[in-house]
Amino acid sequence: MNVLLYDTFAALRHRNFRLFYAGQGISLTGSWMQAVALNWLALVLTDSAFFLGLIGALQTLPIFLFSFLGGVAADRYPKRTLLFATQGAMLLLAVALGVLVDARLITVWLLGLLVFLAGSAMAFDIPIRQAFIVELVGKADLANAIALNSTLFNGTRVVGPALAGICIAALGMANCFYLNAVSFLAVLVALAVIRLPPAASPARTSVAQAFRELKDFLGARPALRLVLVLMTLVSILGHPYYVLIPVLARDVLGAGPQGYGLLMAASGLGAFVGGLSLARRLRHRPPMPSFLGGTALFLGGVLALSLCRHLWLAIPAMAMTGFGMTTQLSTGNSLLQLNVPDHLRGRIMSLFGLIIIGSTPVGSLVYGGVAQHLGVQPTFALGSLTAGLAVALMLLRHPDLWKLGFSELAAADPEVR
Repeated sequence: MNVLLYDTFAALRHRNFRLFYAGQGISLTGSWMQAVALNWLALVLTDSAFFLGLIGALQTLPIFLFSFLGGVAADRYPKRTLLFATQGAMLLLAVALGVLVDARLITVWLLGLLVFLAGSAMAFDIPIRQAFIVELVGKADLANAIALNSTLFNGTRVVGPALAGICIAALGMANCFYLNAVSFLAVLVALAVIRLPPAASPARTSVAQAFRELKDFLGARPALRLVLVLMTLVSILGHPYYVLIPVLARDVLGAGPQGYGLLMAASGLGAFVGGLSLARRLRHRPPMPSFLGGTALFLGGVLALSLCRHLWLAIPAMAMTGFGMTTQLSTGNSLLQLNVPDHLRGRIMSLFGLIIIGSTPVGSLVYGGVAQHLGVQPTFALGSLTAGLAVALMLLRHPDLWKLGFSELAAADPEVR
């Protein structure tokens, strides 16, 4: 049992990671509370599905625009200093939202502006935060730390929305924003007390040169390019399934809002279990079976949803999608980070964020348009089967992809220590 616990939570033996992990747990709970409050606020202000979609798009649009710049910044400047700036900016924006809601001065256009600014801070924060983890745990425990981060993200995804519902009903919507602002203090305190060795100053390059360096690096490593392509295909063709879950719950399963809540909770629980199991598995086993197995489980879960007519059959299918998605994304993150030199880590993570979050509007538009003509369940079937076929064809064409491991670059590139 002790060996099992050690393998599962190995990254927590590092003091710096424990501090950051605890701060992240508090902050992510607050962020999920704010996400629920934002959607509710947009609905109250507009009573419009269009504006709900617009607010969602304004949150993710900055990922398209600024994610690479965030990666360049992560490779140029001390990451802890940058995180103070991004986390502090999001704290101030949460306070501004609370004050405007409290004073009844908020409008849909002000909300859109603040959401866009928060998304811009997030576009920088994601690659910086992802690239920062290796400084907390080292490369030996990096895959474990990434899996534990996914577990934390999905655990707070269950807790945060539940607390938001209670807070909105009992304390008012503005307090969700205030509580989120307070939650950022946990990360800022953790960053302040983390002890890091002095970092070497990386060479400063132009944005164009930074892009060429990344392009040349990936050009010489076809296996990493294929991992990025596979994640992009699954993100566009599979991940947007969740935007149609409310329609599935109401129109197909006849489950109503309670059933929708159960389906989303099942997905979160599956993702939580997937992250925990992966944290141990990647310490002892090669990564590609987990990456491809997670992809297969996720797409199989979406396909199963296309066949479900009863809520109690859809719940395990949703758990399967959550388990598979977390397994695929966390393993993909680890594959990228453990096959890249330190001076390119931020830029690689900017691509990861762009694929996972920036592709959401495109995939959601595709799913929504197809579902309008074919229905929800045929859309699930078409998306999962198309993605599965694309993945299978790529594996048949590139069978060596199975051999990609965490030590590939270390064996070939003297820059990696």
